[in-house]
Amino acid sequence: MKLSYLALAIALAGGVLSSNAVVASESIGFHGYIRAGSLFDAKDDFSKAGYADEIDKSMGRLGAEVDNSWEGRLNKLWDLGGGKSVDIRLNIESDGDGLQTRTAPRETGISESYVELGGITPTGKMWGGMRYYDRENYIWTTDFFYTDYSGTGAGVKDLELAGGKWDFAYINSNDTDHTDRPDGSAATMHTLHTSARYGAWDVEIAAKQMPDNSFEGDSNEYATKGVEGTVIYSREDFFTLPGGFSKFIAQAGRGLGSGDLLGANLTNTAMYRKGSLYQKTLQDTQDGYKPYQTKVRDGDQSYRMFAWGGWYGGKFQFLPTFSYQYNDYELGGHDSWYAASLRPVFPINEFFSVQTELGYVKNNLIVDNVNLGSHSSKISVVPTFTVNTGVGPSPEIRLLATYIDRNYQASWLESREDFLVGIQADMWW
Repeated sequence: MKLSYLALAIALAGGVLSSNAVVASESIGFHGYIRAGSLFDAKDDFSKAGYADEIDKSMGRLGAEVDNSWEGRLNKLWDLGGGKSVDIRLNIESDGDGLQTRTAPRETGISESYVELGGITPTGKMWGGMRYYDRENYIWTTDFFYTDYSGTGAGVKDLELAGGKWDFAYINSNDTDHTDRPDGSAATMHTLHTSARYGAWDVEIAAKQMPDNSFEGDSNEYATKGVEGTVIYSREDFFTLPGGFSKFIAQAGRGLGSGDLLGANLTNTAMYRKGSLYQKTLQDTQDGYKPYQTKVRDGDQSYRMFAWGGWYGGKFQFLPTFSYQYNDYELGGHDSWYAASLRPVFPINEFFSVQTELGYVKNNLIVDNVNLGSHSSKISVVPTFTVNTGVGPSPEIRLLATYIDRNYQASWLESREDFLVGIQADMWW
């Protein structure tokens, strides 16, 4: 009798499951990026790329990258029809190790683990988890994410409202490098972000708050809130000329939206981007100083502008980038920098091209009536071998040769010119 009841229960359960079963199409995706190479400089007898760590990539990244990195992105998608879907995403990524030449295991970890759900909202998708967020706003010639609100949170992307597409998100991010905090914990930043895209225009606003922004042995009061905005205008031509693309970007922020944090929260890219010249120069001139990106004040303000694009011809291609940032500080004083790079590419045949790049950056900074400004220039010539897959990816093997000239106004800071050589493989899929 007990067996009969058990069989009946299983049959009923099976009937319920079958009545609610959904026919789904499943797919698995694998994408990623790999950059690996070696770089050596003449000043150190080509034994290492000692000077390369100081190269300003706002002049252009070609022939000047000093880190190896890789990431592999996996996703499992269930398309349930009728707008319903489940997309689980995982990203495994290496930790930067510099241009290490030996073959050995590298430290890796999970940088993304989130899910996107379709069908909950009338349009778009809901998401939740840990992810790179809003990093599609990227200048790849200078390796600069002008927006990057990565972290852990939840939100909705591509929600159709009032004739446009909107994103809404709450994200929190931790900075584990804040090792000087009084209680030894990591700093936490809360960010509310929204963006609206209407045709060629993208407008974004972010508000930030930190419960505690203090440091051991530092009595200064730093900002605990901030706000910022970004406007992007994109064209499907090269500054009105056919055959390419172009973009114009303007950004402004205050408090936690200034300096390195303009357009970002506590991410790895915010730590190393070119933002506050004052903090960076203190790092160069004061032993032991740590330029934490949250060391800004409520009244600090920053303004940033970009113009960049690419023109593609059959026998010649070039990609120019222009950048500018101005920082105004609550305690008085200001600094600014501007940079330009031009990457002409000369295809020779189907498998070989010569990439070149010219760059210049000017830093304007006065501290205690002392001019700590600098200017740098670079020229890179990079013979490149590639095979075009025809579906997007074109892995490249590059031979690197770069001349760098850096000049400081202050006599006690080392002005230096150098010649770098190396090899590099670069690919995405």
